[in-house]
Amino acid sequence: MNKVAFGLFLIGFFNSIGCTYPVKESNAKDAKKSILSTVSIVGNNHNGQVIWKNGICFQGTEPFTGELMQADSLGNPVSKQFYYHGKEEGWSEWYYPDGRVNARRYYHKGEKDSVHRGWWPNGNLRFEYHFHRGQYEGWFREWYVSGKPLKAVWYEGGEEIRGIGWRENGKIYMSFEVRNGRLFGLVNPNLCYSLQKEKGVFVSEKRK
Repeated sequence: MNKVAFGLFLIGFFNSIGCTYPVKESNAKDAKKSILSTVSIVGNNHNGQVIWKNGICFQGTEPFTGELMQADSLGNPVSKQFYYHGKEEGWSEWYYPDGRVNARRYYHKGEKDSVHRGWWPNGNLRFEYHFHRGQYEGWFREWYVSGKPLKAVWYEGGEEIRGIGWRENGKIYMSFEVRNGRLFGLVNPNLCYSLQKEKGVFVSEKRK
């Protein structure tokens, strides 16, 4: 993807939500590092600690197979993950302090796959991402905490094809489509504009 086109996409698509409710995918690796001391191995047949090296989970010198539970300093569950030969496999869940599900994700051979969903603390859907073999494939959707849609992007083979984004009042702030390798659309990089001053910018950038 051309760097200019990609930069325009990021500006209009991610940075612009900073004045509302930013949505960011959970970074499982960062979470593991921050609470590594609270990881427990589920089952009576497991002993010892687990560590992550280059994205692989080890128990001792062997890649880990089994279920891991992570908890915070108060003992509240943070996540539940399954591993096979050191890589995440199957459904993983992350939790809010009160035990409600924060996000549910599926992995196959360590790669994101199937449908990943997350929820706001009030129970409203926060995101829904579709993956195939570690790449976005199909709809990438996110919602405001109120339940109103924030953005919807269609991906094919890990590449965005078309997308649209809304302010919480329902007004479109971003809309684009990729045609013949070029990105066409309306990109407004600042959601903080008043409705009287907001201006969209039409862009057409060639992609490689």
